[in-house]
Amino acid sequence: MLLERRRAWERVISARSSHDLGDTMNEKGSILAEELEYAVGALERTVEGLTEDEFKFKPTPVSNSVQWQLNHISRIVNMSLPRLIKGVTDYTPKGWPEDYRDQDYAKDKLMADIKKGTKAAMYGLKGLSDEDLEAEIPMWGGTRQRKIGLFAYIGEVFHHRGQAAYVRGTYKRLHEK
Repeated sequence: MLLERRRAWERVISARSSHDLGDTMNEKGSILAEELEYAVGALERTVEGLTEDEFKFKPTPVSNSVQWQLNHISRIVNMSLPRLIKGVTDYTPKGWPEDYRDQDYAKDKLMADIKKGTKAAMYGLKGLSDEDLEAEIPMWGGTRQRKIGLFAYIGEVFHHRGQAAYVRGTYKRLHEK
C-alpha cells in the first residue's frame, strides 16, 4: 500500500510541473491526506484492546508511554499539521487547552482528539494546490517549502505509532507467563 502511494506520488511529480495546475490541482494534497489516513488507521489498530497498564507502561524510567505517544500524535494532527496547512506559526484549535501536553488524558479522549484532528487535517491537505505545497512558509529554523514540513509531520505520526507498538510489545513480552 505504501509503495503504491509512493509510485502514485512519483507519477504526479513526473507528469506535471508546479506551474501546470490543470484539472488535478489537489492530487498531491489528496495523496498526503490518504497517507495521513493510513497512518492513523495503523495507529488505531495498534492501540485496539490496549489495557490501562499497557497505556501507562514505560519500558524504562526515561522512556515514553503509549499515553505520551498518543498525546504527541494528537498535538501533531490538531496543531502542527494545521499550522503548516494554514501557513501560520500560532494556530491553536478553538477550545484547545494550553496545557494539553501535560494532561493525563485517557486513551479514548486522545484517540477521539486524534480522529477529529485527522479529519480536519485531511480536509485541509486535500485543499492544497501544487503552488501551496511548493510555497515557502515560516517553520522551525526559518522558512521552508510547506510540503517539507507536511512530509516530516506525517512521518512523525508513523514514527510514534511505531514507538507505541514497541512499548506495547515490550509490555507483553515482560508480562508473559
